[in-house]
Amino acid sequence: MRCRMEDKKKLFLLFVILFSFPLLLFAGPLPFSGNVNNKTISIETVRRITEQQPWLDSAQTHAGRKIFTIGFPPDNRLVNYYIERFSRPEELRWLEIIMARADIFIDFIDDHIHENNMPHEILFLPVIESAFRQNAVSRSGAAGMWQFMMNSIAPHNMMVDDFADERRDFWKATHGAIAKLRHNYSILGDWALALAAYNSGLNRVRRTINATGISCYWELSARGLLPRETIHYVPRLIAVSRILSHKGRHGMSISWRAPHRWERVAVPYSISLTKLSEVTGISLDILKAGNAELNFDITPSRASRAGRNYYLKVPERYSAVVAEALNSFDNNLMRFHFYQVRRGDTLYDISRHYGVSVNMIKSYNRGINPSALAVGQKLVIPALRDVPPFTGRSNAANQRPQVVDNPGRYRGSYIVRPGDTLWSIARMFGSNPYSIAHHNGIQVDGILSIGMELRVPSEGAAAGMPR
Repeated sequence: MRCRMEDKKKLFLLFVILFSFPLLLFAGPLPFSGNVNNKTISIETVRRITEQQPWLDSAQTHAGRKIFTIGFPPDNRLVNYYIERFSRPEELRWLEIIMARADIFIDFIDDHIHENNMPHEILFLPVIESAFRQNAVSRSGAAGMWQFMMNSIAPHNMMVDDFADERRDFWKATHGAIAKLRHNYSILGDWALALAAYNSGLNRVRRTINATGISCYWELSARGLLPRETIHYVPRLIAVSRILSHKGRHGMSISWRAPHRWERVAVPYSISLTKLSEVTGISLDILKAGNAELNFDITPSRASRAGRNYYLKVPERYSAVVAEALNSFDNNLMRFHFYQVRRGDTLYDISRHYGVSVNMIKSYNRGINPSALAVGQKLVIPALRDVPPFTGRSNAANQRPQVVDNPGRYRGSYIVRPGDTLWSIARMFGSNPYSIAHHNGIQVDGILSIGMELRVPSEGAAAGMPR
């Protein structure tokens, strides 16, 4: 019995020595350990892995980034409130959904933030702006995941036309947002103020600083000198960043994967995304997500863009096969005509002019009703032959109403949305298209741009429509 006890003591001492050796080696507690595939690893192991695999960013590990670039008072009430709020189970589930939506873009954004030596927190700014929804449109008309207004896109090479709204272009909008934030920082010298200016406008923040002599975001917020939304804006971003930079510590899933890399391919003529997907094997959903700025299944032609190419975004691994498909006429990616319905048009007349069948036009314009074409409705028509534009049976631009509404009625405003026409907007506000065109200085058969602000009657509006 005693021998067995001695044997047990020896085994116990051996176990203690073996267990203690790593602790003595590190001379202190490990800064991090996590269970990965049932193995405990140290932070040094993680660092060695990330050095060997540069794409394995620390944001994808339990380690995360511990140092935040945007300073904030540790006792700030709003920061602590939002950290507590976003740490709730239902909010964590909401963040999981958002980051799943962001997954194919997050590496592109992260790369450009680091290339520009900007705070890591900005990676999660689209969570606050749009929940990473590319088709997000605010009440004020801002669009895309970075929420650009129409009056702020010119410096960033973004276009809005009948074919596309490039505020939804993740590539251009990301470059534009980074440039805008860097400009704000170059003027204000502080990242919290630069973010406040992104939210409420640079001129507004500068006027507030000049009027008060206070150049600290946190003090301006504490005194209520910034708009309410802006006061909450930076604390929300810091709280979201704190959680999403350490997802594993909050019970969120970790994505161990190679990065999503994108390339742009010049497209000199209109092509169908559906057809390109069939020819190249790229998922149609990926093509649509990567090119969410497109209003139709087709890309713009050079002619529609004053001789400039449209650039299709494709996963890096598919760029060569896409370029080959674009250079091969055997693949028949098809060109398209673009036509806006006028009064008196029929699908039969349109199809005869362009030399295609009615069914073919219907297949490229889902939801179209041949017996009830809407004036102003936009059609894409496969270009099987070169023909001049269809002039229609009548010229709606020359038609004028007998009576134009009283200008005093037009005190409301409306932001044009996808699918809107002057006729549909007139019905919303109890007016007629000619009066709305007259009071906005546009042609009755002119083209409406998404995000355009129109003057409309302030009374008689449809319930729930923005003014």
